[in-house]
Amino acid sequence: MRNLYVFLRKHYFILVFLLLETVSLVLFFNFNEFQDTAIYNISSTLTGIINTTFRNISEYFSLRKTNQTLVEEMAKLHSRLPDAYYKSDAYSFYRNDTVYQLQYRYISAKVISNSTNKRNNFLMISKGSLQGVKNHMGVIIGNRIVGQVVSVSPHFSWIMSMLNKDSKISGKFKKNNQLVNVEWLGGNYRNGIVKEIPKHVEIRKNDTIITSGNSDIFPEGILIGTISDFTVSPDENFNYGVVQFSTDFNSLGYVEVVVDLMRKEKEDIKASFKSQ
Repeated sequence: MRNLYVFLRKHYFILVFLLLETVSLVLFFNFNEFQDTAIYNISSTLTGIINTTFRNISEYFSLRKTNQTLVEEMAKLHSRLPDAYYKSDAYSFYRNDTVYQLQYRYISAKVISNSTNKRNNFLMISKGSLQGVKNHMGVIIGNRIVGQVVSVSPHFSWIMSMLNKDSKISGKFKKNNQLVNVEWLGGNYRNGIVKEIPKHVEIRKNDTIITSGNSDIFPEGILIGTISDFTVSPDENFNYGVVQFSTDFNSLGYVEVVVDLMRKEKEDIKASFKSQ
């Protein structure tokens, strides 16, 4: 208490001055409209700045918690979206070949991975043994060739692309049914080689090459491509051609797996002949 008395006595004149100054300012602004308005605007502006500053500081320190809440809510939302679930549909359709009395089933699938810049290229698709896919089934897109199944898991399949050194397709000229073989020698993914073209076959640019149907992998008539160039070899037994593939292997999104419903019957009859 004594210290307070000493402080007041020591600073008596300063405290009286500040008190009188405050009373004067209050009287001045209360009885003068212009000054009252000015001080009100100034005080409002300062209050707004202070409130905004404190709000920004508060939001900054709560930002981490807000972000965490948003991430958790997004995770919950994504868990409810269709893309979060594995699509294991059994969509398929049938095509009847009235000429040969054969019936095929086509299983649609999404391409998960694909390559075109290697010597041996493969695809992975989103259907497997649970959907009826098996090894050595053909894979097409529309009426165009893609490759064949070489490995299957319950939910996925590994496809050997036409762009592979081990891929050899039995084809034929659409115009005259002359048999040929089609391979890919590497390089440009848009072009392949048509081999063993008989000498008597007249080759023209834009001749269409289709699958022959001689294998158990592809039905007859699947489009392989068109002749873009050819070589007549007088000293060889066959001529050769360059085929531009009808399939753009670099833009595959969805494909179809060809299921030959009579494949087992054909394999059984072959096996019975070999066993005799």
